[in-house]
Amino acid sequence: MKYCIFLLMIFAAGCAGASGTQHETDSTATPADSTEAIRMAQGEAFLQLFPQIQPNDIEVASPKYDSNGVMLGMVGKWIDSNYLKTLPAELNISEYATPDNPHGGYHAIGRFTQGDHEMLLVRGPGEYASTRIFLWAWHKPSGQVRDHIMVADNWGDAGDAQYTYSWLHAGEKELEVRMAVLESHLDIEDTTGREESFNDYAIFLFRNGAFDTSGMKQRRNEAFFRSKLKDKYLEPDSVYVEYHPNSNSESHE
Repeated sequence: MKYCIFLLMIFAAGCAGASGTQHETDSTATPADSTEAIRMAQGEAFLQLFPQIQPNDIEVASPKYDSNGVMLGMVGKWIDSNYLKTLPAELNISEYATPDNPHGGYHAIGRFTQGDHEMLLVRGPGEYASTRIFLWAWHKPSGQVRDHIMVADNWGDAGDAQYTYSWLHAGEKELEVRMAVLESHLDIEDTTGREESFNDYAIFLFRNGAFDTSGMKQRRNEAFFRSKLKDKYLEPDSVYVEYHPNSNSESHE
């Protein structure tokens, strides 16, 4: 009888020990916690690709090329596809490139803080090459891009051309994006070289975690756009016509 009681005591002690071990296991991090920690660490590494910049009155424009074909201006640092594949589908990430190809893929230009967001300037694919510059709103608490907008681009083809420029103005509660879009159309079949040009201007606000275009005001701050564009400034809702008699279809194909 004493032997049976002793066995029961050993069994009870073993159960208690197992219960204690199970309790310690439950108190450790779960696989989901580990996955989240890895994701946040990847997000921080992604942000480190972007150097800090001063956003006040900075002009955002697509890169240009020198006489040797070297890209100048807002070129940025190549972003590895491992980072891009973790971003939201809404960004329409459509092209991956190698580090030695500045004409394709996505490139980190710079970042600045706006409330609980890191605003990221990113150069990405445009009509024919990586000429577009986007502004991504990275939400720091969630470690993810919440909203985005295109702020610069340039392209030209068969007499048509478009240039988009933006200037950023950061306030305490909102970010103002002042955008100018310059378009031109040259009729390459017209021997007189008739060219039509027209501009448009807009102001977008980033506030409450999103870009607000519903309250956009056309022609607002005319003096500002005049000072920035100088002789390129054209009155909105107007078409300007010039003639280039020496132009021909071969020079614009």
